[in-house]
Amino acid sequence: MDTLVPDTAQVLTLADLQEGQRATVDFTVTPAQMQAFAELSGDFNPLHTDDTFARGKKFDGAVVYGALLIAKVSQLIGMRLPGRDSVWASIAMDFRRPLFVNQPAQVEGTVAEVSTSTGMVVLTLVVRANGKTLAKGRAEVILVA
Repeated sequence: MDTLVPDTAQVLTLADLQEGQRATVDFTVTPAQMQAFAELSGDFNPLHTDDTFARGKKFDGAVVYGALLIAKVSQLIGMRLPGRDSVWASIAMDFRRPLFVNQPAQVEGTVAEVSTSTGMVVLTLVVRANGKTLAKGRAEVILVA
């Protein structure tokens, strides 16, 4: 299988990481991405796929899949912090507000803990849009040599 590399991943070692270090990924989920995710996941819930239906349920439009927000966390971890040589051990997210299609957002990761003995990095995660917190979480990431 060919390797797809649309962007170069950050390469950080445990020695490069320190508590409080941050990285962000700005993103906007498009209708095309929502359609691709619906087809990939098989989740065609109209709250995600039908803007009019979602508005009828008192949302501001089609709600972005939570798993697409997690995908942006994956981008943050795999490409920015800690980057290329990392793999998730666990992730937990609490969703507080919805993100809507075409709404600019940002996911931020902050190093909360670095363990040189286990190679584990703990990140706190926040997803924001329009200055409001949409989701908060935590990821445990292993740096592999």
